[in-house]
Amino acid sequence: MDEARYARMASYTTHLDIAYPGATSPRQALDLFLPREAGPSSPLLVYVHGGAWRSESKSDFTNTLVPLLVQHTRLPVACLEYRLAPADPHPAQIVDVISGLSLLAGPLLPLEEGEAKWDRRKLVVAGHSAGAFMAATLILRPPPSCTPSFDVPASLRHSISHIICIDGIYDLPTLLDEYPSYDSFVHDAFGRNPAVLAAESPARWDLYDGEALKTHVVVLHSAEDELLSFRQPRVFLRRMRRLLAGSDAARGREEAGQPVEEEEKDLPEGVVADFVSLKRGHYEVVRSEELATVIARILQ
Repeated sequence: MDEARYARMASYTTHLDIAYPGATSPRQALDLFLPREAGPSSPLLVYVHGGAWRSESKSDFTNTLVPLLVQHTRLPVACLEYRLAPADPHPAQIVDVISGLSLLAGPLLPLEEGEAKWDRRKLVVAGHSAGAFMAATLILRPPPSCTPSFDVPASLRHSISHIICIDGIYDLPTLLDEYPSYDSFVHDAFGRNPAVLAAESPARWDLYDGEALKTHVVVLHSAEDELLSFRQPRVFLRRMRRLLAGSDAARGREEAGQPVEEEEKDLPEGVVADFVSLKRGHYEVVRSEELATVIARILQ
């Protein structure tokens, strides 16, 4: 990787290892990358890495994806870190993500030197793989049976303008049905109880009572992803269609047990699916310029 090349592509300041409030682990921290043009009206692009809840680090993207995102979007970018399973099983990961986002949606940080470098009401959360799972859990209501529980404050939910889910996992029982060998990392993070795996899966969750979903939902999936087929994004899109009152005809076919083609067509307003633009493998896709250009296009 030619780090000098990436450094030339965009001018920005780097702020590493900003600890979450009350942090007890070095992984409870985030990195911030602020281009010169960042200001009070700038959306903040927040990246949540994958790694099956038990691997990867924000530092993996400092010299790969981050410079590309800044170059193509011209937005400030944050990379969130979180504790890993099995030492810290679910919900440690999403609790840490919520802590990081709450810090970013809160009062000015000292590094901003008295003037906001992003709009606290315009957080764009992009998550890859397990990070996409966590992005989805930020905007939907978990069932009361979720234990141990976690809470996404309403003020934080309302600050998220977009979630961008990249080659994601959304439903754990369906994942294990298709890929039984993935039981190791799923059980490390969530345990072995089938009822818990179903209850913790955002593709089975609801909207918050009395709230219209204002967040834009973007589902990206590479046709060349060798680790996840289109089944996972299609399960999630089916749920979003049900929650957001998509096509009556499509819902009728689904309820009758007939297959529904889950791609860009026939989705509710505010939900976008793109299974064409990304053309790399599961891990390669988040280190490519291709992803940065797609995200920039989404946010134009």
